[in-house]
Amino acid sequence: MISVLMIVEAKIATTYLLEQVMSACRAHGVDHEVKFLSELQIEDFTSDKIPMFVRCADPLMLLWAQMLADADKSYAYYIDDNFWRITGNGPLAAYYRHPLVRKSLNFAVSHAETVIVNSSELARFVSRLNNRVAVLPTFFDFSLIDGVSLSCTEEIRIGFAGSPSRVDDLDLISPIIEPILDRFPQTVFEFAGVLPRGVEVGTRVRFFPHIGDYDAYIKFQASRNWTIGLAPLIDHEANRSKTDNKYREYSACHIAGIYSDIPPYMDVVKNSVTGILVDNRPESWLDSISYLIEMPEKRIKIASMAFSHAKSKYDVRSISDEWARVFIQIGEREQPNVKSLKRRKFRLNKIWRRVERYWISFLVIHHEGGYSLVARCAAKKVLKRE
Repeated sequence: MISVLMIVEAKIATTYLLEQVMSACRAHGVDHEVKFLSELQIEDFTSDKIPMFVRCADPLMLLWAQMLADADKSYAYYIDDNFWRITGNGPLAAYYRHPLVRKSLNFAVSHAETVIVNSSELARFVSRLNNRVAVLPTFFDFSLIDGVSLSCTEEIRIGFAGSPSRVDDLDLISPIIEPILDRFPQTVFEFAGVLPRGVEVGTRVRFFPHIGDYDAYIKFQASRNWTIGLAPLIDHEANRSKTDNKYREYSACHIAGIYSDIPPYMDVVKNSVTGILVDNRPESWLDSISYLIEMPEKRIKIASMAFSHAKSKYDVRSISDEWARVFIQIGEREQPNVKSLKRRKFRLNKIWRRVERYWISFLVIHHEGGYSLVARCAAKKVLKRE
């Protein structure tokens, strides 16, 4: 049995998704455990484990990646976003532009035995740093929505769920919300986690807070019984490197989706069969939403075809063997002369990296909201520990 040590910075949707596929890999001889980057110890890196950093770019990761490289110990690196090309001036972009974060990211990716991605667009970009790239299929755990009770309603609910970092993408659809509400009295817009700029919550525009637990989030999305799901993406390099996550979720939940006609969606959505692909002009979004509202038979057929396609292509049990094979191959290629991790200066370096990560967090938070936001975040962290 191959054992994988998943190293994560925080519990986010990506880590929940990866845990699903890694659990399915057990049937193919690959086990796993999860460890937070901040809690890692030298003793965690045993000879029988393959470390896999998941979206890590924290300065602490640089310390571990350097130690593993010095010991000739193979590790994998999983990434599903192009952190080098994040646009805007938000905290996420500011964080990944910091020189030390960028240094950590570059080193970990370039020295990985295998970089695991889910899109050919991201693979092409990452190959500039490391040509040992494995493009593995995306997936969905259909058991998550088994037995979910649907909200009974006569409303035509149009939905979107995402993190606050997606607010720029919602600029594509914010101009058409009012025209749709005016033209179709039975429509309601529902947003979870993020609200478009300039849009106010009201009787027919609803907002739900972000749900951190992926299991609960998927069950919530399925239970809302959305008629139409929106997946707007501004056309830039970072968005083109994303996974087809919205297509998998909407399809699994029997939701007819409308998607920006760029990768990743143009690569998987069959236009007018398993979804609607649109260019990013407001009038195109308006026409496509109106079309699906006015054509219920077409809408139902698209949702049904999308579910069938997703079930055959993305079921986590069907694709887990491909994932397992990559880790088995990494284990087979492990060098026989792996050295012990050096403890010399380890504690001092770890303390220094921790200071650096706190300093970066301070700079990002201060950039976003000044000293008052820094104080609120610090207080929240202290209270959480208590």
